[in-house]
Amino acid sequence: MVPHRSVLRRLIGTCAALAACVGAAAAPAGVEEPPSLVDPATPAGVQPLGSTARAAQALVFSDEFTGTSLDTSKWTARDQERTESSRTDGIRWWYKPANVRVITSDGGNLAIDLTRLADKQYAGGRVDSQGKFDYTHGTLEARVHTPYATNGHLAAVWLQASGGHGSTPGTAADGAEYDITETADQADTYPVTIHYDGYAADHKQSSATVGAPGLHSSWYHTYGMSWTPTRIQFTYDGAVVRTVTDPELISLVREFPILSHEVLQFADGSVTNAPLDSSSTVYVDHIRVWQ
Repeated sequence: MVPHRSVLRRLIGTCAALAACVGAAAAPAGVEEPPSLVDPATPAGVQPLGSTARAAQALVFSDEFTGTSLDTSKWTARDQERTESSRTDGIRWWYKPANVRVITSDGGNLAIDLTRLADKQYAGGRVDSQGKFDYTHGTLEARVHTPYATNGHLAAVWLQASGGHGSTPGTAADGAEYDITETADQADTYPVTIHYDGYAADHKQSSATVGAPGLHSSWYHTYGMSWTPTRIQFTYDGAVVRTVTDPELISLVREFPILSHEVLQFADGSVTNAPLDSSSTVYVDHIRVWQ
């Protein structure tokens, strides 16, 4: 039996009123939406390099570093000693906030310097979004200049699990460290490494050295990681350089981005030979995350 038109009108009116109430409950008057983590300076509609054959992704986080200081709604600059326990050359090193600068040249850049604190004591720097932005699955790209000469220090773009590496042995599914790049080589190569099961006796890693044409001879390169529940692809200037499909190496939990300047012993050369001027600085043009 078809309802009378007047009954239909009353039903439609009731549904509209309910919808309005639901909408009001979802967005109460006077309650502000959380601030966007997308930089207004990021070009509208920009997509990851080499993604023309894929469906468009939504930009959820970006920083073009066009201001005059670090955006602390997105980043924390760390103050922390990072000397490796296995270090044998007597060098000690730290992350120091004083080494992190935002500069206006070339449209805006994050600069992370290398400084000498004392004899055999050096500092790089690190910014990360822990507690401010993390994500599960998506595409990250960072456009970075690594020092032309690798002398015991390097540029790094990496992810760390927000809740640590978890407690399930033998898998990265409950959290991992993803070193998207560590520009540790004097050749035009760099390692891409996955660390999981913590950093103590149970620590495991999977690493591959990838080719990086022009790494030291041209200024900027774009390092990326495209992450799904079943596959991770690492990219260099839009080209895939490593593909991971082993489920034991794929995190299924939230991870946060890190940009850093490291003084690691495994890097080629010696930091004692670094010139400690602008040629030793790591520069980041932008970082972007899509989902």
